Amino acid sequence: MDPLERAVKLKQEADQVLELIKLREILQPYGELFATGSYFLDVMAYPDIDFYIPKLNLEQLFAIGARIASCNLVIQIVYEPTDNPILLPEGLYLKSRVRYGDWGRPWKIDLWSLAEAVIQDKMNDMQRFFDRMTPEIRQQIIRYKLSILTPQLRTPMYSGYYIYKAFIDEGLTDFNQVTDYLYSCGIRVDRSH
Repeated sequence: MDPLERAVKLKQEADQVLELIKLREILQPYGELFATGSYFLDVMAYPDIDFYIPKLNLEQLFAIGARIASCNLVIQIVYEPTDNPILLPEGLYLKSRVRYGDWGRPWKIDLWSLAEAVIQDKMNDMQRFFDRMTPEIRQQIIRYKLSILTPQLRTPMYSGYYIYKAFIDEGLTDFNQVTDYLYSCGIRVDRSH
């Protein structure tokens, strides 16, 4: 499948998955839901959707997890405090895995509960990326992401933000230079691709 066709199909299927598990309906009582990452920027390379929601307590997060798990397509719910105190300070994380489609892996929906000021800073970055995105940059990002998929059929952890910075803020176009940039940011990419 052509990389751009793949991205279009992923975005369409992402919307279907969100509707099937009723995520927006479940989260509506808890504050504004902010789509982010590849779903927000429309540069999806694998079945992964990221959202921010204002700070919740554990009881609220577990209640959300229970409601999500009530959909028979949901095969896993995982809670963790965020493991990156710099990028995701004092956050709570809820991961849902959803069996849907045929991508070689289930859909993953990441819900990050963070302070509103942190969300605003992160969404300012996402909006800047979105505003500067061109069809050419979008195609390069999707192609690059597909070129660095791990054996788990995903990009390396936390790489998305730095991929967007490399192509959009740094103006890089050569994939080897982008990989070098990711390394300089602490992201490990398999260079055997």
